[in-house]
Amino acid sequence: MAQAQPTPDPLVEASRSVAWLIAANKPFYPLYVWAFVGSGTAASLWTAASLPLWLALGWFGPRRPLWLKAAAPLLGALDTALSTKLFGAAGLTELFFAPCALLAILPFRTAEAWTSRALIGGLYVVFVGLHGRYGAPWHLWSETELASLANINALAVASLIAFLGWRFSGLSKA
Repeated sequence: MAQAQPTPDPLVEASRSVAWLIAANKPFYPLYVWAFVGSGTAASLWTAASLPLWLALGWFGPRRPLWLKAAAPLLGALDTALSTKLFGAAGLTELFFAPCALLAILPFRTAEAWTSRALIGGLYVVFVGLHGRYGAPWHLWSETELASLANINALAVASLIAFLGWRFSGLSKA
């Protein structure tokens, strides 16, 4: 007789799907920059540096659920800080701190509230510590190019927030 498999934790599976979604989009970001901005494609290749880490979160997440849930907002914050340094504040990549904050809240159960609070506090300190202190971007764009880059990033942030809301809505946090 086959042994029944344990039911996967829906919050872990939702977190895992976020990691997979981000990993799947990493290779396309430089193409978006190339297609819609026309400049800075080489600099944007650096955004793919975290791809192996997002893949690892998706792959190992079910084996280490708390690690997955805590690492996702931290890796997102690291990605956000790197992207903001690459593109500058005018590229609006700093807005990605908002979905990072949601990732520090949505997947955590009531019993894990202190982990969530620690992550939110840490993200806030990182945001405040870095905001306005990134210095010159690694690539300089014209005003028109920056407007296109800002549009790409604003749409990406809104899309990620919508996905998080859709994916986590209705999941029990008891």
